Amino acid sequence: MASASSDTPAVQAIQATKMFLDGAVIAYRNLNLEIRAQEILCIVGPSGCGKTTLLRSIAGLTDLSSGQLLVHGKPVKGPPDGVAMVFQHFGLLPWKTVYDNGAFGLRMNGADEATVKERVSRYLDLVGLRGFDKSFPHQLSGGMQQRVGLVRALAMNPSILLMDEPFAALDAQTRETLQEELLALMQRPEERKAMVFITHSIDEALLLADRIAIMTARPGKIDEILTSPFGWPRDLDGVQRNPQFAEMRAYIRSKLKAPTDPSKFKPATETA
Repeated sequence: MASASSDTPAVQAIQATKMFLDGAVIAYRNLNLEIRAQEILCIVGPSGCGKTTLLRSIAGLTDLSSGQLLVHGKPVKGPPDGVAMVFQHFGLLPWKTVYDNGAFGLRMNGADEATVKERVSRYLDLVGLRGFDKSFPHQLSGGMQQRVGLVRALAMNPSILLMDEPFAALDAQTRETLQEELLALMQRPEERKAMVFITHSIDEALLLADRIAIMTARPGKIDEILTSPFGWPRDLDGVQRNPQFAEMRAYIRSKLKAPTDPSKFKPATETA
């Protein structure tokens, strides 16, 4: 795997707080987190703990109530350069073809058509959509639609990729296929980037992550960060056969259900 290119965190949250309805609803409070350059950080936590709101804050789509968010050391004030987001519900424009959906972000940024063609064609090939460039979203399966969303994000050549439960709406088999395709893509040195991946699936987090951040119930904060014991390259079968997979799965599940019994298994952690 590619090593971090800089000591500066890709993303840093410092005492970050987001409130709604004049403070009646607190999504997350006094949240501290660092995402390293080129690492995959998966975030798990109870529903409503502020995971998606945090991702939207990093993307510059919603402002903090207090605290600070930095992307590559610079305060987030609107959508930052080098950040792309993949949404849970595809977010494709139904009147545009696969190719034009993939090209949408680049064209909005004013890229010339030669660049658009080179990048969109490249990623359509990498995600297995060659030959579907003239199709429309309604002609595609859910998994294929999500691939188009991934193409649109990757074509922007982001340094940070934000993934908001991108595979949650898919059937189990398609979800596993896309997980493995994403792993294969991120194991290409030229494609590796920082990724913040929101998921409710502990298995998915264990498969994809370099580190796993566990959030508390609302108001959310980072309760604990676990370092993955699984090396690179990795694949689904190899990770699931590893004895530590079951141990870490049980540990994370217990953390999400109730306070941890310190006598139980506790993998390598870092202070949040």
